[in-house]
Amino acid sequence: MTESINLNNTIYLVSLFLFYWMLVNLASQNYKTSSDLSETKKQQLALRDAESTPLARSALNVLHDIDPDFTAEDFLSYAANTYEIVTKAFIAGDLQTLRPLLDATVLATFEQEIESRQSRREFAEFILISDPSPTILGVAVEPERVHVTVQFSPEVVHFTRSSENTIIDGDPKKIVQVHHTWTFSRQLSNPDQPWQVLSTA
Repeated sequence: MTESINLNNTIYLVSLFLFYWMLVNLASQNYKTSSDLSETKKQQLALRDAESTPLARSALNVLHDIDPDFTAEDFLSYAANTYEIVTKAFIAGDLQTLRPLLDATVLATFEQEIESRQSRREFAEFILISDPSPTILGVAVEPERVHVTVQFSPEVVHFTRSSENTIIDGDPKKIVQVHHTWTFSRQLSNPDQPWQVLSTA
C-alpha cells in the first residue's frame, strides 16, 4: 500500500514538474517585444515591407539587372551596419572611420559639424536602442552610377551637453523614434566597389 502511494506521489511530482516546465518555456517564447527581435529578423521584416509595393519591387529588379549578385538582404545588412558605424563615428569625431564610407560632399559637411561642435566644447550622444530597421525606398540609375535611397527608423536616445555639463538639446532619459533617409551610391562599372553615403536627411 505504501509503495503504491509513493509511486502515485512520484508520478504526480513528475507530471507537475513537466507542466511547470512547459509553462515556463511557453512564456519565454511569447515574451518577445519588437526590441527583442534579432537584426536578421528585423531586416527580413524590412525586406518584406520593401517588396510590398510595385515601386519597391521595380527598384529591386533594377538593382538585380545591374548586378546579378545583388540581394536586398545583403544590401540591407550593409546599410544597417554602415548606419551604426557612421553615427557612432560622427558622435566620436572619428573622421578616419568616416572617410571611406562617405561621399566627399557629405564628409565635408560632417567634418564641419564636428569641428563646430568641438569648438563650442559640446558633447553629443546618440545611443541606438533598437536596430536601424532599414527599408529600401527607391533606386535611381545614372549613366555611371546607381543610387539607392534607404530609410532608417531606429529608437534612440540623443542629447547634447554643454561644456558646463548642461543638457542643451535632447533628453538623456527619453527614448524616441527617429526617421533618417540616406542615399547610397556606387559606380556601375565596378560592382565590387563599396557603397558610399551620398546624402543624409
